[in-house]
Amino acid sequence: MIPVLVLTHGNLATELLQAARTIDPGLEEQTVAMSLPWDVDSDEASRSLKKQLRELDRGEGILVLTDMFGGTATNLALPFLEPDRVEVVTGVNLPMLVKLGSLKGRSVPLRELAAGLTAAGQKSIQVASEFLHSRTSPS
Repeated sequence: MIPVLVLTHGNLATELLQAARTIDPGLEEQTVAMSLPWDVDSDEASRSLKKQLRELDRGEGILVLTDMFGGTATNLALPFLEPDRVEVVTGVNLPMLVKLGSLKGRSVPLRELAAGLTAAGQKSIQVASEFLHSRTSPS
């Protein structure tokens, strides 16, 4: 399985991963949280990120999931972006990590993994009243 690094400010990465592991304990393998302090030193964080990526690298690629595009976590990860080796997906949420668990044991290329998790994350975002209305109203 391709290693996944969840990278966010504060404790969000840790808490998201803990919630996902509660749902699927198999996410212990190859999935790591890296939380950045709010007063992060960018140079120090970049060095830590580089070290973490080296530790995760098994030759199949690494997927980095960050909290939001334009945020510090994403900005720190982007210099490491290398197609088919290191991919960055922004907007991490719990459904993405749950989907990751369902892919366990399957050999999925990095690009396909990134696309699948992105689709799962986007699909889970709903305006509840609109979703429920569309399911109950006659066509």
